[in-house]
Order: sequence, then C-alpha cells, then structure tokens
Amino acid sequence: MNRELYDLMTKILSEVDSVKSHIEEAKQENGVNLQATERIIDRLKIIAQEADDELNDTLIRIEENFDIEQAKSRRTIHD
Repeated sequence: MNRELYDLMTKILSEVDSVKSHIEEAKQENGVNLQATERIIDRLKIIAQEADDELNDTLIRIEENFDIEQAKSRRTIHD
C-alpha cells in the first residue's frame, strides 16, 4: 500500500513540475495569455481528478484489507 501512495505522489509531483515548466515557458514568451491560462486550468483539473480517483481507490483497498484482516482475526479467535 505504501508503494501505491509513493507512486501516486511521484505522479502528482511530475505533473505539477510539468505545469510549472509550462507556466515558466509562457512567462518567457511575453506573459501568459488567456489560451495558455485555460490550458493550465484544464490540466490542473485533470490532475486533481486523477489524484482524487486514485486516493478513493486506495482508501477502498485499505478498507477491504482491514475487513479481511478483521475476518481472519475473528476466525482465529473462534477456532
């Protein structure tokens, strides 16, 4: 589970670095125009949605693993 969270954080950081680079390039090209700003906003929305989806999936897996461990524990106690 920790590996999944690490991979998720790495992916998010990579995407943020890409957005940062894009903003820096736009600034160097005489400022950020409306079209560039819209692209940045759209990309950030996608990143946020992907991160939210991954986090939800991870939390569901954690809950499922917890339920499995509880069931194992109950079986061990009752055996």
